[in-house]
Amino acid sequence: YSVDRYVRLHQTSGSSGELPLRWLDTAESWEWWLRIWAEHVYRAASVTPADRVFLAFSFGPFIGFWSAFGGAERLGALCISGGAMTSEQRVRSILDLGATVLLSTPTYALRLADVARGMGVDLAESSVRVTIHAGEAGASIPATRDAIEAAWSASSFDHTGMTELGPTGFSCSARDGVHLIESEFIFEVTDDGELVATNLGRWGMPLIRYRTGDRVIVSREPCPCGSPFMKIVGGIQGRVDDMFTVRGVNLYPSQVEDIVRRHPGVAEFVIEHRRERRMDEVALLVETSAASFSAERLEADLRQALGVRLDCRVVPAGTLPRSELKSRRIVHLGE
Repeated sequence: YSVDRYVRLHQTSGSSGELPLRWLDTAESWEWWLRIWAEHVYRAASVTPADRVFLAFSFGPFIGFWSAFGGAERLGALCISGGAMTSEQRVRSILDLGATVLLSTPTYALRLADVARGMGVDLAESSVRVTIHAGEAGASIPATRDAIEAAWSASSFDHTGMTELGPTGFSCSARDGVHLIESEFIFEVTDDGELVATNLGRWGMPLIRYRTGDRVIVSREPCPCGSPFMKIVGGIQGRVDDMFTVRGVNLYPSQVEDIVRRHPGVAEFVIEHRRERRMDEVALLVETSAASFSAERLEADLRQALGVRLDCRVVPAGTLPRSELKSRRIVHLGE
């Protein structure tokens, strides 16, 4: 198409350290985005026109926030932007405006709950009944999902998508994975488990057999929710470039997170990975609000579950970075 056919430009976050990718949409391809949100993502989470949808993001150039907002608007729900607000202001807005649906990253949902507790507010008593998450695998990690649901007293759902591809998947009431939207994409899985996708409705800037970088295990077993789409079992395992090795064992941050989130009081964590004398050394930095937190107990649980030892260190509150965007769970350090 000529440039004058395009009506929107968005870009990736560049969180992997590379330059951001910029992507164009025509009016028709943008409508395709919003239709998928309304007919698949929101429907699977039982969001209706009667809901009040609060989007806890700053509305920058990243497409996910805008498409989620537009999809809720297309559905007929009341859309509430949380842009240009502090976390405290967002908590207050959620309460004052009677929001019933929250959209955020999984980590930021837990962060809002921590902030609310500091304000003397229990978000489990708010009107929020559904939370939908993207940007991280957390909503498909049982321990993280359980923590979010306990903090908000709400049902939590996962959503997958990419700026380059579009909204690719949603979790359902079965709570055991993410359905891939095969009516809008052609999906393939390589021999080493990488998801490959072709989008069918983004004609202005399409992708054919695009390597997503996501490691998955898929199943075509019938789902109790009735969806005909195949499912990523347990959600995305991890990114190809996020895998790290400890004593010959390949691991993903999501495996570590599932153990870490089972320990009450963990506020934030980061995995530090470095090579020393041709050996992989991994440290787990943990912030905790629990006075009696045991790093030794966490180390033991990780060793039992993963088969390797991770050096766990408790760091002072406020040491680790926070973001309403994707949290960087692993930091690769040089020798």
